This record gives sequence, structure tokens and C-alpha cells, in this order.
Amino acid sequence: MRVVLDAVFNHCSSSLKQFADVMEKGRKSEYYRWFLIEGDFPETEPCNYECFAACDYMPKLNTANRQVQDFLIDIGLYWIREADIDGWRLDVSDEVSHDFWRRFRKAIKNQKEDCVLIGENWHDAYAYLRGDQFDSIMNYSFTKACLDYFAWDRLDAKAMAERLSGNYVRNTEPVNYMMLNLLDSHDTLRFYTETGCRVNRLIAALALEMVYPGAVCLYYGTEIPMEGGYDPDSRRCFPWEESAGDIDLVAQIRTLSALRKNPVIRYGTLRLSEEQGLLCVRRIYKGDEVRLFVNMTESPVEMKDTNLKLPETAAWNLYSTTNNQLEPEGYLIVEGQIKKEEMQ
Repeated sequence: MRVVLDAVFNHCSSSLKQFADVMEKGRKSEYYRWFLIEGDFPETEPCNYECFAACDYMPKLNTANRQVQDFLIDIGLYWIREADIDGWRLDVSDEVSHDFWRRFRKAIKNQKEDCVLIGENWHDAYAYLRGDQFDSIMNYSFTKACLDYFAWDRLDAKAMAERLSGNYVRNTEPVNYMMLNLLDSHDTLRFYTETGCRVNRLIAALALEMVYPGAVCLYYGTEIPMEGGYDPDSRRCFPWEESAGDIDLVAQIRTLSALRKNPVIRYGTLRLSEEQGLLCVRRIYKGDEVRLFVNMTESPVEMKDTNLKLPETAAWNLYSTTNNQLEPEGYLIVEGQIKKEEMQ
């Protein structure tokens, strides 16, 4: 097991001793420039300093300030030295100074080379993913595509393949293989709730997440499955008395998780397309392939590819081996070997 901590370096509590010192001394405080204040003293009515989400109890740190940078870098190094943590998830990372992140990365990687740095960035983060700041980000572009396809019926298979392809080409291959892919989080509505509590759609989305390049992030309670609306409802406590959950869903997640050991899924190149109205995701590696088919149409689809095989490691939901049909909201994962002409 590896441990990744959450670093909130964009803002702090108004109770932080440095901010409290500024509240008391104003411009005369040695920490005055640690914050972004317009006036001699911080004021809350109206608020004259920058803060997070318009909350005056969370003042923003001036991360362009060298002293603030040193203070935060020391925190990042402390937990590696004292607890040997394995990474940092970086909160509100796109509102923090690029210069700080470059210094932070150098210091962290010098201390522990394989310490992972994952930014919380909800948009295109190319500027942060050029090898000098983050290793990857929380892949909310993947989340949004999955919501449009599995939950809100805004995309058909062709449009979904194009959306995922467009997102994928934003970044370099090493970054794509390190992306933290997620369906939901503490900051979003629960994916299960977004689907209208249709568990088969959740399962199909999980199948895509497991086959797609990158690291899989499962939000606690997905295996129950837990419901949850807008924050803070998305942060409900785990209902331990119901921990048995949906046994079929738990079994599906175990089967899908086991597929992550397959070298084709770990290292294979990605190809996305639409076939027979189905979303087709292919991973190809050293002549072998894994294919995922997802049916989000309203009708069963007969699988016409006679080369499809169902090895022991295959996985499916709402697929009939009798008539070779994939039902609506179902998925099918199969393995095989690619044709010689595709091995370029």
C-alpha cells in the first residue's frame, strides 16, 4: 500500500498564526505579504483580501512570495522525511504560482524520486504537465465525458470516442498513463446518483475506467453503491451497517480490478472508435489486444465479430453467450491477437 496525502497550499485557515499576526499588526506584520490584502489591515466586511470560494475564513496564500514557498516546501518535505509518504494530491493546484510548483517539484523529487505529484485541475492542464510541475492531474475531463455518455445521454458512441480522443491528445503519453481517472469525488455528485441510480450504467462506466489508460480512482462507497447529491451530501459517512452492499456490484468490481494486472491494459496503446453503435475501446500491446464494447443504445446489439473470444479473464454485464447479444447498458471485455497489418 502507498500513502498519498492531500496538500492545501492555495489557502489556509484564518486561524493560522501568520494570518492572525497580520490581523493584529497589519502592514507592520512580517507576514503581511504572505497574503493578498488591499489595505493596511485585513477586513471581513467587506472582505478586502483574496480568499478561497469567497470564504473570508480561508484567506489565499501569496504563493509567489519566496517565504511562503519555503514554508510550504518545508511541509512537503517534512511528511516524506518523518512518515515516508508516497505522494501529494495538490488542492486547487491551478490557482497556485507556477514558479512555486517548479520549486516544489524539484525539492520533493530530490528527497524521494518516485513521490507522485497529482494536481487538482478541472480543466486543460497542459501548462502544468510538461515535466517541470505535476506528474498528472485528477482527470475531470474523463469524468465529464462519462457523465455525458453514461448519465445524461448527451453523447452517442461516436461522439464519446471523439471526446475521449480529443482529451487524450492534449497530453504526452507518459502523462496519460499517469492520469488519475475518476467518476466522482468529494467535490461532485455521486456518479450513481447522476445516472438516476441505474447500477448497470455505473458498472459500464467502471468497465471503461478500468480499461482506459491511467490510474483508477474509486471513491469510497461506490461498491455499495452509495448515493449523494451536491456537496456536502456527496461526503456522507460510509454506512458500515450496510457494508455488504450490492454483492453483484462488488463481484463486478473485483473482476474488473483483476484485469488491471493484464500487461495489455497496463502498457497497451489506445484506440477509440464506434462499432455497430457501440463504444469500442482497444488496448494493444506486443500483438495482443483487449477490447471493451459498451452498449448505451436502446436496443440489443448482436456482436458480429466472429473472432471474439471469451477467455477466463473476460468480463461482461448484460451480455448473452447464448445469442451473442449485448443488451442496453451492458459491456463486454474480450482478449485476442491483432491482425498483422495492425502491428505497425
